Amino acid sequence: MAILVAVVVASPFADSHEFRPTKECSVEETRAGLCDGGGEDHLDIGDDEEYGPPPNPAPQPAPDPGAPAPPVPIGDPGDPQVPGQPDSPPGADDNGGWQCLDPGEVPVGNECATDPPPEPEEPAPEPGSPAVPDIPPIVVEDIASFAPQPTPPVIEPHGIAIMRAPMNVAVSTSTHTVGGELFGLPVWVTFSPEFATIDYGDGTVIDVSASAPTWDELGQEQLTPTATSHTYGQRGLVTVTVDVAYSATVDFGQWGVFPVNGYIVSPGDGVAVRVYEKQSYLVDGTCEEDPTSPGCGSVF
Repeated sequence: MAILVAVVVASPFADSHEFRPTKECSVEETRAGLCDGGGEDHLDIGDDEEYGPPPNPAPQPAPDPGAPAPPVPIGDPGDPQVPGQPDSPPGADDNGGWQCLDPGEVPVGNECATDPPPEPEEPAPEPGSPAVPDIPPIVVEDIASFAPQPTPPVIEPHGIAIMRAPMNVAVSTSTHTVGGELFGLPVWVTFSPEFATIDYGDGTVIDVSASAPTWDELGQEQLTPTATSHTYGQRGLVTVTVDVAYSATVDFGQWGVFPVNGYIVSPGDGVAVRVYEKQSYLVDGTCEEDPTSPGCGSVF
C-alpha cells in the first residue's frame, strides 16, 4: 500500500501579513508576492528600480515641410550649452576626452607628441650579391705602376742648339687610360696631363703647359722665341729632360670613380743636345770648295 505524504513549506512571509504598499516593500517581500502595485503596472522598490515599459511620450505634431527651420540659439561662452549637443569637457574631442600632459603635468590637448619614426634600415644584400668593398683614399703611390710612359721631347732645330740663338723644346701629351688591378679589384686609371717641367741642362728649369708645340705648329720661323724656347750662352753638350705631371681618377666599375690625391709625375728620359757656336767669316769660297777655310772646321 502506498502512502502519499504532502509536505507544505511555509514562506517566511506567508503569515497573517497583509499586502504592503510598494514604497514600503523590500526586494524579498516583492519576490514573495506580498506587495501590490497600488493599481499601477509597475513596482517601485526602494525608490531605486522601476519595472515595466516606460510611459509613452506625448505625441508631437508633424513638421510642416514648407515651414523654415527654427533658428539655433547662439550664446556667449558663458551661456549653458545648447540643448541637444553633448556636454563635453574643455579640450575634449573625438578622441574621447583624452588629454596629454607636458613635463609640468599641464594639459596640452589631445594631439600628443610621439617619438620620431625610426630611421629605415638599409636593405640587406640579396643572397649571392657581392659585398661592398672598403676602398680607402687613393694616393699617388697606389697607382705608381700605372703611370704613363713619358714622351721624348722634340729639340729644334734638328736636335741641336746654337749659342745665343733660341732653341725650342716641343712636348706632345694626351689623356689616356690604363687598365689593371688595385686593392684586389679590377680598375681603369685615367691620366690627364696638367703641366710639364723642362730642365734645359744648364741649371735652367721651368714649368709650362703640358702642351708644347713645334715652330711649325705655332706658325713661327725657326730660331724665334716660344713659351718653351731657351738660349744657351756657352757651347758644349747638355742634357734636356721633360717631366709631365698628371692628375688621375680610378674607375672601380659598379663601386664608383675615385680621384687620386696629388699629381703623378712621369719622369722623362734625358735627351743629349749639342750647343754650337756660329761664326761668320769673309772668304773667297765656300767650305765645300775649301774645307780648310776659316770657319769650315769644327767649332770645338
